[in-house]
Amino acid sequence: MPGPGGKSSNATRSDGRLSQNLSLDPRCYWDNSFFELEVKTLFRHSWVSIGRFDQVPNQGDYLALEVARIPLIITRDDAGNLHALANSCRHRGTQLLKAGRGHCQRLTCPFHGWSYALDGTLVSAPKMSGAAAFDLADYPLQRIPIAVRSGFIFVDPLGQAGDIDEWLGDFEALHAPWDLSRLLTGYDISLEVECNWKAFLEVFNEYYHLRKVHPRSFSLYYDTPDPGEQVRGNFATQFGGHHGERSVAKVSDGSKPLPMFPGLKGRNRNGTRYTWLFPGLAFAASSDALWSFGVEPLVPERTRVTMAVCFAPEVTQQADFAERFAPYRQRMQEGLEEDLEVLQRQQHGLTSPLARPGPYAPLLEDSVRRFHVWLSARLAMPS
Repeated sequence: MPGPGGKSSNATRSDGRLSQNLSLDPRCYWDNSFFELEVKTLFRHSWVSIGRFDQVPNQGDYLALEVARIPLIITRDDAGNLHALANSCRHRGTQLLKAGRGHCQRLTCPFHGWSYALDGTLVSAPKMSGAAAFDLADYPLQRIPIAVRSGFIFVDPLGQAGDIDEWLGDFEALHAPWDLSRLLTGYDISLEVECNWKAFLEVFNEYYHLRKVHPRSFSLYYDTPDPGEQVRGNFATQFGGHHGERSVAKVSDGSKPLPMFPGLKGRNRNGTRYTWLFPGLAFAASSDALWSFGVEPLVPERTRVTMAVCFAPEVTQQADFAERFAPYRQRMQEGLEEDLEVLQRQQHGLTSPLARPGPYAPLLEDSVRRFHVWLSARLAMPS
């Protein structure tokens, strides 16, 4: 993998791949040219998760957002099908919808009134009847591949990432015990954080920081994790057992944990599987909740993060769900604040000209190491 600015990194080998023993060159977290390479090569050429299926649950619902700086609209049409469409009118390129969620029957351009069905078909173009050889059928919104797997919505921004199931490999089979596809979002939030997108996902996927950063919460309840799984697909995953508390998403405050996911057996009933689906989705599948984080890289040192917490449908429908979820929300908010404080310090330290790649802690940073190797291999490919 070339370093920022095309120079070779002292964390790489002569064949261009990342050393198995040293982390990324610190410049990879702040150099703008490297950041642009990531956006254009990683995020535009991967299957990228943009959230859970229940973000657009009903016919006529839409979600407008950007993926790798490409404005998109996710819609659910009258037949219940999902579509991923360019948020750019085929007439003069005007953005059809502002970012956010909503409901509509048509996508209508605010500039000249061209109107599209929810599948992107152009259905109306005022005052165009006299245009030479003009046919509505020739001007649909550009469509990009979209798929739902394990309850997550994925898009392939430039349509060049290949088959979704080949991309995921063992992903769905490995997570089958949690039946992720039926889980509903009980809470979600979006925020901007002052660190590189990789740094945010790395801290979520490693165990090494727990005792120092979370000494009175999460670190009390985790055993030493299992070795990372050997998988087929663009992801890394690692299981960690619990001790003392079945759910580490809440402290021992006397409140009862939420019901366990139906069908969990064996060690899965008392542990958490942490998974990083490259490049931008990470989640923890625990005994009673799914905690997921998706990232949108904004600039090298700032990232938009979307957190979603998902539960079995029968749990979210309970009358006391909000009350019983409150301790989970409080604990995760506290944990997030603890992580963000140290991430800001890390980001500042990485910008030092004296910063250098460092070694990985065995077991405790396994998913981080696997991601670095993946990133190295991807960026060595032609864009």
